[in-house]
Amino acid sequence: MNAAQNALPQAQVNKNKVSEALHELANEYRGLPRSDTARLREVLDDIEHALAAGASHNAVLETLHSQGFSLTLSSFQSTLARLRRERRAA
Repeated sequence: MNAAQNALPQAQVNKNKVSEALHELANEYRGLPRSDTARLREVLDDIEHALAAGASHNAVLETLHSQGFSLTLSSFQSTLARLRRERRAA
């Protein structure tokens, strides 16, 4: 008997049930404090747009601080570099 014959049958996926469960999970986490990195990831396109328009990292960081971010300049720059690498790898 080969491995395919020994494998257990896969359960059918009920897409609606899975989707509903994931929506409930998202609702549980919505509004909880999130890391600066997670929040930066959400606004990465806007950050890139501001930088491409000529804004300095300091100016972008000041704007982020006014919106509740608490990154230092070096942590902002290293996080930005990491998010850019993630994006290129995807």
